[in-house]
Amino acid sequence: MKKMLYVLVITFLSFTIYSCAKKSDSSSSSSTTELEGTWKSSCVSSGSRYKIKTLTISGTNVTDKWKYHSDSSCANDIYSFDSTYSSLSIGDAQTFDSYGSSGGSGHKLTMTIDTNTYTSLSASDLTWVNDNSFCGENDWVLNTPQSIAGKTCDGDDFWNTNITIYGLYLLDGSKLFQNFSSGEYPSGVDTGDNDTYTKQ
Repeated sequence: MKKMLYVLVITFLSFTIYSCAKKSDSSSSSSTTELEGTWKSSCVSSGSRYKIKTLTISGTNVTDKWKYHSDSSCANDIYSFDSTYSSLSIGDAQTFDSYGSSGGSGHKLTMTIDTNTYTSLSASDLTWVNDNSFCGENDWVLNTPQSIAGKTCDGDDFWNTNITIYGLYLLDGSKLFQNFSSGEYPSGVDTGDNDTYTKQ
C-alpha cells in the first residue's frame, strides 16, 4: 500500500513539473536583445533635401533621429527631428510573406514617447523657421532642440509626449525595417532601399 502511494506521489510530481515546463516554453519572449544597438540608413533623398535616419536602442530606451541635409552626400546639416522613447516592449511575432524569396520575420512592439523635438542646424534654416513662425514659434536658437510635441508644423502633426506608440519591425540579419504609429499597430512595413536601416 505504501509502495502504491509512493508511486502515485512520484507520478503526480512528475506530471506537475512537466506541465510547468511546457507552460514556460510556450510563453512569449519580451526581450529587446535582437534590436539592441544603433541602426542607420544611408543618405537618402527626401523631397528637395537628403536625410539620414538613426535608430538607437538600449534596453527599453529608444532614440529616433532624422537629420536633414542640403547635399546628396549628407555633409551639410540643415535641421533634425529627434524623438526619445521608453518602456520598449516586444510583442507578438510577425511574418512577412511578401518579403524576399522566402519571407521575413519580426515582431510587434509598444513604447512610450518621452520627447519630440526640432533642432535648427544652419543659419539659413534658423532664419526661415523664425520668419515663418515654424510650429507656432519664432524664438528658435541655432543648435538648440525645442519641443514640437503635439504641435502642427508646416502642415504636419507631431505626436504629443506620454502616449503609447505602436510599432512593427522586420529583421533580416543586419537589415532592419520598421514602422511606428499612434493609436494602433501599423498594417505593414516598407522595405525599399530608402527604408533600410543597417546595423552599425
